[in-house]
Amino acid sequence: MIRVGRVVGAFGIAGAVKVRSLTDFADRFAPGSELTLEGASRRVEWSRQQATGLVVKLAGVDDRATAQAQRGRYLEVPAESLRPLPAGRWYHHDLVGLAVRSESGRDVGTLTEVMEPPANDVWVAKRDGAEVLIPVIPDAIVRVDMDARTVTVADWVLDAEEDDTPPPQPSPARGEGGEA
Repeated sequence: MIRVGRVVGAFGIAGAVKVRSLTDFADRFAPGSELTLEGASRRVEWSRQQATGLVVKLAGVDDRATAQAQRGRYLEVPAESLRPLPAGRWYHHDLVGLAVRSESGRDVGTLTEVMEPPANDVWVAKRDGAEVLIPVIPDAIVRVDMDARTVTVADWVLDAEEDDTPPPQPSPARGEGGEA
């Protein structure tokens, strides 16, 4: 199963839930779509984008208490329903496990997690208990080679980690995401 959303709370009294979308494909939440919540298939009755985020009404979740009980749970789709992404975009689950190296060949570790703070994604690489946070911005990510299962990062990423000096200020860019 592939996570496409996370329930962050109840909305109203009729069982709607607030959802943090984890997908680039908004139609995953279109009326009539099927999502899995805690192993049970749920049909989307309606959904709408609010100023504070996405609100979804799922069949079988019919009151506020039931909706609130779903908080923190994931909405999922079968892995077979994955859609192709454009070049230069990757599914998070495809990135986890890739070897990370710097431009100069230093071993950074293995990519273990994709975090999604507001500004841009951050990839977490771990090696021998040490953790390196890699901002997913054009100046930091040199290359992702899915065939070789490697990520190459700019040398300044490691220098910034070691020196605690701020990295160069790149132009704003959203990280490569996709369904997680």
